[in-house]
Amino acid sequence: MMEQRTNGHIYLHQTDSTNKEIWRMLDAGGEPDEFTVVQAGYQSAGRGLGSTVWDSEAGKNLLFSILLKPRFLMPSGQFMLNKCIALAIRDALAPVCPTLRFKIKWPNDILAGNGKIAGTLIENRITGKQFEYSVAGIGININQQAFPPDIPNPASLQMLTGQTYDPVLCMHAVVRELKARYESLRSGQTGQIDRDYLVHLLGYNEQRRFMAGNKVLSGTITGVNAFGMLQLDTTEGKKRSFDMKEIRFL
Repeated sequence: MMEQRTNGHIYLHQTDSTNKEIWRMLDAGGEPDEFTVVQAGYQSAGRGLGSTVWDSEAGKNLLFSILLKPRFLMPSGQFMLNKCIALAIRDALAPVCPTLRFKIKWPNDILAGNGKIAGTLIENRITGKQFEYSVAGIGININQQAFPPDIPNPASLQMLTGQTYDPVLCMHAVVRELKARYESLRSGQTGQIDRDYLVHLLGYNEQRRFMAGNKVLSGTITGVNAFGMLQLDTTEGKKRSFDMKEIRFL
């Protein structure tokens, strides 16, 4: 495993998972600085939400994890981190590809049109009533042009624009925007974060069709509560809340 280190940035040509790399550093007794980044050219066991796998062609995309220490945040408010990270990715990509319209698909995927551009896996360590660490693993499809057929609606920046992009420049942009959003959260500007998240949330205030369990339902997304549950007004006149993996868009 070849490694390159610069200030606050570790680049690995290959690893199983950049999230796991940061957790190994912490579990070995190290105390990396907040915003330490571990980036990989290839992940042999990249993961998404739940049991999903993040598949990425070596050297084509942006794969990295960033260490946060949100000890100012109550664990009950941890979904605010999801919002900050999703917004940071969208904020970073929008000026890079101004012809594309990026949306946040609840909880924190980034779409351009119908194609999934980016995903995030956030893992938290909480002791008692206090945050210790949060590790955010971010995957952004940059220059890959073909994906396995079993991946639903994948897309990359190059596929959509025909241009080649520098993953490192994209990474620096995401980290810069994340630091800005994180500092807003630290200073208590949660209202602005909430408003911006809803502005860019796919399906907000629009009637859509969903699959909940084995049932198809139609409804309008009215928001996301403090615990990250999707709020839906159904066409049957019911107000319902759904946790992650309990509902999907059709």
